[in-house]
Amino acid sequence: MSNALYGKCPACAQVFLVAKLPMPLAKAANLAKRAACPACGETKGITLPTADEVRSSETAGAA
Repeated sequence: MSNALYGKCPACAQVFLVAKLPMPLAKAANLAKRAACPACGETKGITLPTADEVRSSETAGAA
């Protein structure tokens, strides 16, 4: 299991790393609140991706 918090962009469906855990909860919450898509810059409506979406984004990045 990964110790990372990922976000998913509603505009382009990009899955991206928001925070690497462990870290203080307040800092992780602040990073999640300020998350922006690295592909298109969208900042509104960032959601949590499913486990399958995270796995596929990790394998795509490793290839």
